[in-house]
Amino acid sequence: MAPPLVCLTNVYILGNMPNRKTPYMFQYLFNIQRELDSSTALEVGYLGSRSYRLERMFDWNETIPGITGSVQSRKPYPEFTKVQEIGNVAEARYNSLAVKLTRRLHQGLSVLAGYTLSKSTDNGSGIRVLNGDTLFPQNSFCLDCEWGLSVFDVRHRFVSSILYELPFGEGKPYAKTGAAGAILGGWQISTIISKSSGFPRTAYVGTDRSNTGGGQDRPNVTGQDPVLPGDQRTIARWFNTDAYVLNAVGTFGNAGRNTFFGPGILNVDSSIIRNFRMRSKTLQFRLEAFNLFNNPIWNDPNTTLTSPLYGTITSTRKPMRELQLGLKFVF
Repeated sequence: MAPPLVCLTNVYILGNMPNRKTPYMFQYLFNIQRELDSSTALEVGYLGSRSYRLERMFDWNETIPGITGSVQSRKPYPEFTKVQEIGNVAEARYNSLAVKLTRRLHQGLSVLAGYTLSKSTDNGSGIRVLNGDTLFPQNSFCLDCEWGLSVFDVRHRFVSSILYELPFGEGKPYAKTGAAGAILGGWQISTIISKSSGFPRTAYVGTDRSNTGGGQDRPNVTGQDPVLPGDQRTIARWFNTDAYVLNAVGTFGNAGRNTFFGPGILNVDSSIIRNFRMRSKTLQFRLEAFNLFNNPIWNDPNTTLTSPLYGTITSTRKPMRELQLGLKFVF
């Protein structure tokens, strides 16, 4: 590369890797199903995948860390600011164990419940992505340094959907006719329960201590576990803030990417439904409650060492309990 013939400043280059190749993935699974009775089945399965040639952005003109000279003078090509490239250099791995219980509607009760234990790792997710993720890796010349949990990794997830029809009214065991059947018949109760662990998060310094001009410095680790036991975790100190210290000036930090977890989610939505049947048509009245038990669903903690709010959670990501009335005509 050579500088242009005219005097330009802040010259920026963005390009694609030559001869880019199509990303590809291997996926493999194994399931076992067992019928427990005429209406209930249990399924256990493993799902895994390997992904290659995934896209990632990096800067070939990233400044070399140091304490002497200007940021620009320590770039491999000091005539330019950034020389960015999008290339197929990232990889990912995924493994999961899933258990599912299914009960078809029988005697007024239907159940679908599932639990997934999974782990997803890669060296590219959250890089060149907006909405709070980083634009560049800490060190574009060390791809292995970015290997860690995927930003979308959810270690544990449980979801259950339950529907129960009260045993009254026409076609039911009790109060099939008369006033009691007209009043008590046609009622349904449904509930959806979801509980999942939090997403992985990364600690950042918040200042350019590496003197690279990148602003993506991670701290150094102290050897302590950043994940606090459940009984010590509060919104004032969600993770072990003593697990990290500032990196030395002129160096990158040695902390990994996505080394602790944000808050999980516990949510219960429920509805009470009354069906009024009119020959082949149905008028349905619904009372729905979202976040029935009013559980706070917290946002992620502040992960910037130099912030006065480091380690704290200051907001929620979803509204508190909501009630909704609805009328539905099915024909």
